[in-house]
This record gives sequence, C-alpha cells and structure tokens, in this order.
Amino acid sequence: MTIIIIEGPPKEMIPEKSIRADVAWQLFLPEHIGDIPAIGNERTEPIRHWLWWELSKRQGFMKEEKLSPAYIIAPPLTREGKEFLIRTSSLWANKVHLVEANGKNVGINSTGENLWIPPVVNVKEKPLAHSALSRLTEHGEGEEMDTHFSPILGAGKSYVRAYTIEKNGTYARFHSHTAREELYLVLNGKGTIRIGDHNVLIKEGDLVAKPTGPDISTQFLANMGETMRILDIEIWPEDEKTSKDAVLYPDHEELDLFGQGWHYTVPSVAIMDFLDSMSHYGTGYRRKADGSWEPKDIPGHKKREK
Repeated sequence: MTIIIIEGPPKEMIPEKSIRADVAWQLFLPEHIGDIPAIGNERTEPIRHWLWWELSKRQGFMKEEKLSPAYIIAPPLTREGKEFLIRTSSLWANKVHLVEANGKNVGINSTGENLWIPPVVNVKEKPLAHSALSRLTEHGEGEEMDTHFSPILGAGKSYVRAYTIEKNGTYARFHSHTAREELYLVLNGKGTIRIGDHNVLIKEGDLVAKPTGPDISTQFLANMGETMRILDIEIWPEDEKTSKDAVLYPDHEELDLFGQGWHYTVPSVAIMDFLDSMSHYGTGYRRKADGSWEPKDIPGHKKREK
C-alpha cells in the first residue's frame, strides 16, 4: 500500500479521488495553512480526525478494495506540516512518498524515497528532539515539561502523555471518571498513590489500573523525597474523545460534567439517590436545590401530593 502526498499541485494535475488536505486546512486551521502550530491539541484534533477518516475510506491492511496509490493533496507545507501528514499516513500504508510540486509539473510517478515513519516513541526521552512536532507535544520547560505523545501517534481512542511531579507535589486532584479509563506507569521515582481510602506506595515500573465502572478516585503524591515521572494513558469510548464524562472530586466535593454540551460543576452534596424520582416518575413536581420538592402542574402528569 502506497500513499503519495503532493504539495501544491496545479489544479489540472490533481488525481481523481484525492484526499484534499489543502481544503481541510482552510476549514480547520485557516490561520495556519500547511502548518501544525503549537496552539493546543484541541485545535488540531479536528484535522487529525478528518484525515484519519478519509484514509480509512481508501486504505487499511484488511481492506480488499483499496486505492494504491492513494493521493493526498497538500498546501505548501512547513516542516511540522510535512511530518504530521507523513506520520499519519504511515499508519495506513507501507510506503509514503512526498512530491514537492511547487506549482510545476507534478511528476506523480517520481515519488523518491520512502518516508515511512514507525509509530514508535521513547517515553523517557524529553523533549522529543527527533520530532519536528515537538512544539506540539512538549508543554512547559525543563524538568516540569509535559510530553503529549498522542499528537504524533495517530487518532485512536487513547490519549498518551507523560508528566513530572515535583517533590511534595501532585499533578491532579483526587478524582474519578465515568467515561475515561486510565493506566498509569511510574517511569521514575517513588511516592504514594491514593486509591479510594487507601494510600499505596509506588516505585519505578509500577503500573496502576483505573478502569471505568467502579468510579474509584486516585491521586499521585510525590511525598517520598523524590520527583516522579508518570506515563498517563487515557482510553476513551470513541476516537473523537468527546464522550460525556462525569468527574468526581471527593476532596473538593464537586462533580464536573465534561463533554459535548456539558460544562458544569455540581456540588457533590446535591447528589441523591434516584429512588424518590423513580417512585414518583409519573407525577408533577419540581426538585429544589436542597433535594426537597414541591408540587407542580406538568402536562400529562398528575400533580404530586404532599
């Protein structure tokens, strides 16, 4: 399977059924045509997922009918833009070639060297000096630098990053998720992880599981006189990572609701058992902030009686 990326070809030289990344850039990143800038992963996710979807319609190692070669039409590319397209294409083909048209004869058959890049990174390397996309993957400075691997590892259901926790510090609140599963690998150092009511000592090489379902809360504490480096792998239900996720912070007594259409914080003390609601499902009433209720006329329902 082969993918040929054609940079800036004249209109008359564009092959049929090409993937029009040049048009996608105008839609998703109009201020950064041909570039993948350091503006936050959430801004670059749409074009990654669009390209992933378009490649899936043409390529795939178990796909019987595939276009080979498949063509991607690109605008003039920066170094970062080239690596973005080559890395993503490399997950869908054995050969990836780049034709720099520069407005001249495209020369589609003159594909040059195979630019295929393996989906391999070193999780202990900081920063990712070998990657042109390091400005997208690296956040912060020095020892406190966070490394976000997912922007160069494809658009799957996982989100992978590594971060440092300074001595006597933490990285995130004590929290749980309803939509995201998490796996944590201790890369360096030792400390404590809070898991529910327990404090568990952890060291380099320990892998911590946090599956969805139990809604158990966790938090890392670098309380053993050392900094810690953690590899954090989130696993989402879908590639777009937009699932509605209820995140509980027991220490702060807050419930945050994230996801499409959700950006709310609810005091966790307001959470109540749903037995009363289900027992009076067919009656009319309104629930108050303190959990009590009062009768209300609601179409189709008999008013609930005190």
